[in-house]
Amino acid sequence: MSLLTVTNSTVFRKSNQDLSKLTNKDKFSINAGEKLNIKYAFKAGDSCFIKLEQELGTVGKIGYFLHKDIDVEIAEVRGVWLTNVDSNILHSRAQIEVGLQRLKNLDFNTIYPVVWQRGFTLYPSKVAQDFIGCSVMETSNFFQNRDMLTEVIEVAKPLNLRVIPWFEYGLMTPPNSPLAQKHPDLLTLDINQSPIRLKSHDSNKRDIQAWLNPCQPKIQQFIIDLIAEIVENYEIDGIQLDDHFGFPVEMGYDLFTQNLYKIEQSVKNVPANHQDPKWVSWGIKKTTELLEQIFYTVKSKRSDCLVSISPNPLSFAKKYYLADWELWVKKGLAEEIVLQVYRDNLPRFLGEISKLEVVKSKNHIPVSIGILAGLKNKPVALDWIKEQIHETRAAKLSGVSFFFYESLFNEIALNPSNILQITARDSAQVEDLFV
Repeated sequence: MSLLTVTNSTVFRKSNQDLSKLTNKDKFSINAGEKLNIKYAFKAGDSCFIKLEQELGTVGKIGYFLHKDIDVEIAEVRGVWLTNVDSNILHSRAQIEVGLQRLKNLDFNTIYPVVWQRGFTLYPSKVAQDFIGCSVMETSNFFQNRDMLTEVIEVAKPLNLRVIPWFEYGLMTPPNSPLAQKHPDLLTLDINQSPIRLKSHDSNKRDIQAWLNPCQPKIQQFIIDLIAEIVENYEIDGIQLDDHFGFPVEMGYDLFTQNLYKIEQSVKNVPANHQDPKWVSWGIKKTTELLEQIFYTVKSKRSDCLVSISPNPLSFAKKYYLADWELWVKKGLAEEIVLQVYRDNLPRFLGEISKLEVVKSKNHIPVSIGILAGLKNKPVALDWIKEQIHETRAAKLSGVSFFFYESLFNEIALNPSNILQITARDSAQVEDLFV
């Protein structure tokens, strides 16, 4: 637990906007000399994003102080994604205990454990049971007969690690998943009336996926209920949506969405060119409307549960996924951005973290950079990881998060026989990353 001292009479604000734009319920006056117990404090421009131990008036536990008005130790966001792919940290409580203690020893403060992947939940879910027909991932024995998320929280809380469950697959699902098979009418289609979409992860692999239709009320309610279930039932610090929360621009040609577009736009036909500006603008509006529903549902369940977004760089996210996260920041729908900047050279990395939308956003909310620690077919050197940390700090961003736990501590690669090889990294070098 940390202590915050108010040095100048000031205001605790629900959002990092001008005081003149805030209603009385969104701000709380506090006198110089007051001392407050806090859970964390992160950088957000000239302000600090704070989570308090106790609520302050109608603002609640999370909000902003101007840095000049307080004396507090500002933490650097140090996060890591915990996945179930090419990683075993979530496979048992014992492995969770070892892994989280390892992170704590390196002064990590945030974990993003995956809870929604390939059309399955990785925790027992009544919402999933009712909608999909199974309450937890069927394709892996590691998540049966246990509550992985409860185990993570129970281990993480004594270590003062923020737990922000990560809905990795968002609106994406494999076409052969029980979800897609049970609800084919709720998938969106391309102009050829196919639900299949090729999602490129790298030059050597193309992933075949289908996409849940964000315009369908049943899909909207399912995603909202899934997130609300976790917020209500687990003591978490937030929820995270990533680059798979979006609306692929080439989709939306199913009959339901076409009719909705024609009604709302007062036109007779849907543009055949999926990059048509009106089509793109309308799709961005639909994605934003769904996020609004999620955001206000989360806040109605627990006001101190933050909504985190881990998107691709804006130009890519808007053009291909109709995900305008800059707009979401302006509207107050994103309370943390962890920008995925998976680049392999310095000019490209610097080019992304210095873009205007990043600079503007970091002055309003905590903005961290997602750094690739490696994939099984793309090992990443620790020296390059350290250089990215250095540049992120130089840009005065809030911190970094690594994708993913296993590759941070190990080099994972396929040998010529296509057999996975895992080589532990030098522990001293890993410890040196933040020095």
